[in-house]
Amino acid sequence: MKKSVILLLLFIWDISFADGVRILTGNFYPGGLNIAEIKDYKGAYIEIISSGKKYTFPALSSKVFFGIPYSAGKMVELNIIRNGKVIYREFIRIKPKKYPVSRITVKERKLTRELLERIKKESALIKKVLSIKTEKLFREESFIPPLDRMVISTPFGAKRIINGKKRSIHWGADFAAPEGTPVYATLSGRVVLAQELYYTGKTVIINHGLGLFSLYAHLSRINVREGQQVKGGQLIGNVGSTGRSTGPHLHFGIYINRLRVDPVLALRLNL
Repeated sequence: MKKSVILLLLFIWDISFADGVRILTGNFYPGGLNIAEIKDYKGAYIEIISSGKKYTFPALSSKVFFGIPYSAGKMVELNIIRNGKVIYREFIRIKPKKYPVSRITVKERKLTRELLERIKKESALIKKVLSIKTEKLFREESFIPPLDRMVISTPFGAKRIINGKKRSIHWGADFAAPEGTPVYATLSGRVVLAQELYYTGKTVIINHGLGLFSLYAHLSRINVREGQQVKGGQLIGNVGSTGRSTGPHLHFGIYINRLRVDPVLALRLNL
């Protein structure tokens, strides 16, 4: 083995065992949410490199949430960078996970100029609220299920075929439930969006701090207002079929620093 290669391997080995850094979870699936601990976190962030693309997760406390992108291949590179210097590096093997094909039929609606403008504005609004950075706003040690009974109808990551045409990936998890079923906040936080949108109907987004957000869509009723502080397990709305929906269900999404992650995998974590 060439000397330069040996030195490189030694360098990677050294920084992968940096003092004050621990990876606390092993949720290493496409769409997996994970947590690292960085004792000296000021000026630090986590960088995930997958298929040549970089995803960054700022450290706002000693516990830092990061996600594995849905598009991840067999391995991703994890770097922890503080003040411009890599203090920890690990190459993470991604666990295989199969995703089904979801075929649905919805009533076609002509997209007028006004409607396209509305969709564009709503998309920009969602990106804006998901970019908010705040301190930790929750105290719970695990996610609370948003429904009393969780029955998956369409999982996260399903490849969507709508009216016979290939569409985008399903970026949340759908849970079947009767109209009017209570929907609860999965963690404490601040409501940053509570309004009706074209695609997702009556929608609530809660900021939990540290770059972590939850989304609840297609509600029949919204029971909270924007700016309101809510507690984990608090009633925030009721299941419905508003927006582009084929029947009553809850579309539940989890985001970390705007990266979509699998809510079902997130619900298993200890926080």
